[in-house]
Amino acid sequence: MSRNNSFVKNGFLAVFYALLVSCFVVGICEVRFPSFFTIDDSQNEYLGFLRQYGQTWLSGEIPFITKNIFIGDNAMVELQRGIFAPQNILASLVTCLIANPLVTGWFYALCNVFICCISGYIIGRSLEMSRDISLLLGFSIAINPVFLYQYAGPWWNAANGHAWSLLAIATYCQLRQRITAGAVIANFATTLVLLASGWPHGFIGYLAVVAGFSCVDLAYGDPLKAVFRRCVPLLLAGIAAIPVYSEYVFLHPLLNRATGWENADNFMVPSLSQLLVTFSPTYYEFMNYFGGYKSVFIPVGFSTLFALPVAIFFRTSVRDRVLTACLVILGMTTALALMPSQMGILRWPLRFVPYVSVFAAITTFYVFSKRDVVESSFRRNVFFGITALLFVVSASKNVFERPKVVALELLTSIALVAVWFLYARSKKVSGKDIGLIIPAAIPAFSLLLMLASMPSLGRIYLPVNVLPAHVSVPAAVNMQGNLLSFVPWGREHPKEAADLQSSLFGYYNIRAINGYSPNGQDYTDAILTHDTSHTIFKPDDIIPKLASAVMLPGNPCLFDLFAVSSMVVSSDTYQKYHHDLLACGYHKVATAQSGMLYLSTPKAYPSNLAYSTQTGVKVERETANSMTFSVPAHTAPVQMVLSRQWWPGYTARGLNCKVNVSSFQDVLVQVDVPAGCAGKLTVSYFPHTWPLALGCLLVGMLGLVIFLWQLSRERKLQLILQMR
Repeated sequence: MSRNNSFVKNGFLAVFYALLVSCFVVGICEVRFPSFFTIDDSQNEYLGFLRQYGQTWLSGEIPFITKNIFIGDNAMVELQRGIFAPQNILASLVTCLIANPLVTGWFYALCNVFICCISGYIIGRSLEMSRDISLLLGFSIAINPVFLYQYAGPWWNAANGHAWSLLAIATYCQLRQRITAGAVIANFATTLVLLASGWPHGFIGYLAVVAGFSCVDLAYGDPLKAVFRRCVPLLLAGIAAIPVYSEYVFLHPLLNRATGWENADNFMVPSLSQLLVTFSPTYYEFMNYFGGYKSVFIPVGFSTLFALPVAIFFRTSVRDRVLTACLVILGMTTALALMPSQMGILRWPLRFVPYVSVFAAITTFYVFSKRDVVESSFRRNVFFGITALLFVVSASKNVFERPKVVALELLTSIALVAVWFLYARSKKVSGKDIGLIIPAAIPAFSLLLMLASMPSLGRIYLPVNVLPAHVSVPAAVNMQGNLLSFVPWGREHPKEAADLQSSLFGYYNIRAINGYSPNGQDYTDAILTHDTSHTIFKPDDIIPKLASAVMLPGNPCLFDLFAVSSMVVSSDTYQKYHHDLLACGYHKVATAQSGMLYLSTPKAYPSNLAYSTQTGVKVERETANSMTFSVPAHTAPVQMVLSRQWWPGYTARGLNCKVNVSSFQDVLVQVDVPAGCAGKLTVSYFPHTWPLALGCLLVGMLGLVIFLWQLSRERKLQLILQMR
């Protein structure tokens, strides 16, 4: 009973500790740089789509499609948005219901830092570290520099995936201790959420950890059956998650995602020395990063200040199974972090660096927990020599570009000596646990050192917009349709629609062609040409194409089929294509403060029905995934074009005749109604592969039930045998 009470007490303490850590980390980062957790792609992509997704969830639908954002509209191929991940569902509701654009970033950061911290605690306890050392491990993992700077602010999906991968690793470590029903369910659930988060690097990192532990366990004599059984929840979760990925795999030939195997000038590839100096929160190097080859003032490979003292003064042995596994995993993750810049559909090996740092921290604190200190003058000389060399090298590299790094590096050296003095001397070793307050000051101090050097990636390396709760649109601008913006890049302080870019239009509920998509759609991208995922459109390529007449009754411009009611163009573009735009009905109606021009047509497109050969067709209802039409009696076939991006999966129902739903020029949705067929017609989208793929979800769940039943049966059999 006392053991159960201790378990519950420590569990509550761990949760409370993780809450304090998450509040401290998020608070101190926001104080150092307002909007620390809302910069770059979190604004360019996620805010706009999350608000649209939240509105769709609240209406009772699954947000497969966003009807108000054209580019990147299909969430089933934009895996990075992870619409089924619990955090993303909650974040979409938060974004939809709260006007402050920073709240979503705070929500994600609090959740993910908490998950990282509690994962570190579970991993530590599963590897038989003490309570206090496990809590210290959790704090150290939660301030991982790549996670904190590169993920939590710009790449929310990466932060989600990384956090859930750590929790999946933690539950796997529990399985290694003992296979129980609770551990199996926890590992299945966390792995399933990890897969739903849409962060492939997180799942690959998790697989590397499982593979490393499994290989070492086999080498140390564990039966193959036992090792395999630990992997069963992972395999079942993989089967259950097939519906998340099936549409992407099926539609891959239609997508325009960059792929290949190339070095790409070592873009986002860390150096080995950055990974080796894992004990310094102020060690910086040059790297090919956004904006070119430059000093990146983030300690990319940092794990914990304990790493150097523990490596020098604590005895280790490769006979220790856990230590061997940690070293094997360190080698595997380091190899992943040093791979080429583009690896198939994966890119930028920097994304694997957090796993190197995490297992450097796990290895450090595992060795530290053994309290086997070895002191000698030689070891002290090595320690102080490395500390002094680190100061000289780091200070000399940065003294001209960023002089304050010299002072920060001096503080790092002092902190390393303090850790040695407090914890790496034999006279300081005792049977008691290390405590909570003083050890927690070490990762807290490390975080302060990092923030003192680099307050945020925003403005220095990555763009950041100071977003208002609302933006204005001039009254003369026709918003009864899609807005097509040719703004090169949005303004830092947007005040009106002409200051926005990418999917930010969706955040302000402005229907727009602009969006964000790293995957693209081949045929759409051939018409709406752009260089990056941000859909910074090229007017010289696009306007002549959209201004051309389409071979349909009435000879509409292609602009009309995209339901473009207004545009934002530069004055040079307007002068260059004035006659083409005028021929399609677009006139200058207003000038933005930035000097960009608003053009509008008198035509209105209150829904995504952009064109119909039968003017009597009315849209009765439109949702994210469907449109319901009232089709009047007619004697000739009716052809309709919807200003929705074409994807297999659109079907029609409701009429007593076969209605064909196909693609218009492989870009838009076309609906053909036979002559004499009238009534209510519904055109809707449902993932093309799901009628089969959803069966995999059932198979995975059924497999989990069977596996749990088998475990229960074996447990009962063991009890019967023990009673005999």
